[in-house]
Amino acid sequence: MKRAFFTLYMIISSAIAYTDGDMDGVEDDYDKCAQTPLSDLVDYDGCSIKSGKKEIFYDIVFGSGYSQINYSSQQSADTINSYVQTDIYFDKWYFQGIASYYRSYTSASKEKGWDDTVLNLFYKFLSTEYLSLNLGGGITLPTYESGYNNEALDYRGSVNFEYSIGERNYIFGGYSYTWINDRDLPMLTYQNTKYFNIGVGYIPTSNATCNISYSSSDSIYKNIKTIQTLGIGYSLDIDPNWFIGAYYDYGLSSSASDHSMSLYMGYKF
Repeated sequence: MKRAFFTLYMIISSAIAYTDGDMDGVEDDYDKCAQTPLSDLVDYDGCSIKSGKKEIFYDIVFGSGYSQINYSSQQSADTINSYVQTDIYFDKWYFQGIASYYRSYTSASKEKGWDDTVLNLFYKFLSTEYLSLNLGGGITLPTYESGYNNEALDYRGSVNFEYSIGERNYIFGGYSYTWINDRDLPMLTYQNTKYFNIGVGYIPTSNATCNISYSSSDSIYKNIKTIQTLGIGYSLDIDPNWFIGAYYDYGLSSSASDHSMSLYMGYKF
């Protein structure tokens, strides 16, 4: 019995003598980096050598654009579009939501309302020093009111890539396919759509990028020519949080706006 009590006493004494406040496996007397996160892998000194914590980053963007076509109705009109976009990044996942409000003006009429709301989810399938490949899916919520009570939920699949050429140049592109589920009408016939873009980018400074790209997109309406544009873009990080940007597109097809442009400002959290 005395031996049992003595053994128990030694175990308790050892436990009291050994303290590891951040529970990283290194005793506090020898731990040179106190309070390391539980998810971190540490070295013999108790300092982090690899973090297992997956942080969430997100931003919000406000923008406004102008075009000479109302793409929802495919009619020539001076159209002003205001939008809000949010992006959430978590490890290899990326979520995006876009809601926009438009005002279209012709000599005979005025039209305004919500565009369809877009929700996208992307997964970084491949990421190397030079190449990144993202797979995505999304839905389009029918918040645009056509007046025909035929709006439905649309579905989309996509893939896009970016390939670095040296430290300042890169190539990017993407393809998406959208299943249009709006109900056909005697005067309107819908179709599934394909979208494709390809471009090159340049990084003049560590906080700025510029690019030029070609895009081709089907209209949701049958018997409308493919919408083709040539665009240029520029973005600038003002500081670690605020950023701004601008885009200009030149129409290459009769179904595209001859000129369209947009400005935006965003904040990173």
